[in-house]
Amino acid sequence: GGDGGDGGDGSGTAGWVQWRRSVKAATGAAELKTAMRQLGDAAPAAEGRAGRVWRSSWWARLEESVTLPQLALRLLELEAAVWPRHGVVAGMPLEAAVQESDGSNREWVRAGIVSVWRDGSFRVRVRFESRSERGEWLEDYANPLSKQGRKERGAEWRWPQPPPEQRGRRSRAAGAA
Repeated sequence: GGDGGDGGDGSGTAGWVQWRRSVKAATGAAELKTAMRQLGDAAPAAEGRAGRVWRSSWWARLEESVTLPQLALRLLELEAAVWPRHGVVAGMPLEAAVQESDGSNREWVRAGIVSVWRDGSFRVRVRFESRSERGEWLEDYANPLSKQGRKERGAEWRWPQPPPEQRGRRSRAAGAA
């Protein structure tokens, strides 16, 4: 967390400083795994059921990890799942544009961000169900601030929209201000 008043990266907090010391002192995979447990305990939790499921599976994978490359992968997984990039963090909801396989009935469906990469691009889990089709898949999108991300936003994904009855109230309130 960013509770140390250090610009939000946690590098000034006592826990982060202690974790860095334990990593530097680690001479093998067992000691590094201990440091990874400390980091996992200190990391902000992803929200909702999906976040809890991911976290419990991450802990299981961490306990099974015995080599340095496996531990490095666990660190990257943890980073992608919990640290925000460019205002995007795992667990955030969004809406993805989906179409039936015949090209008809384009609609926005609720989806959730499951990972955010270092460059700000992110992965979403989409679940779709209509009268004739159903599916679940992962979709990757570019950093919302990039040229490609600006093209995708509004066309392939968008932030959740309020219900139609609230949209009208919001517009009238903005016009009265």
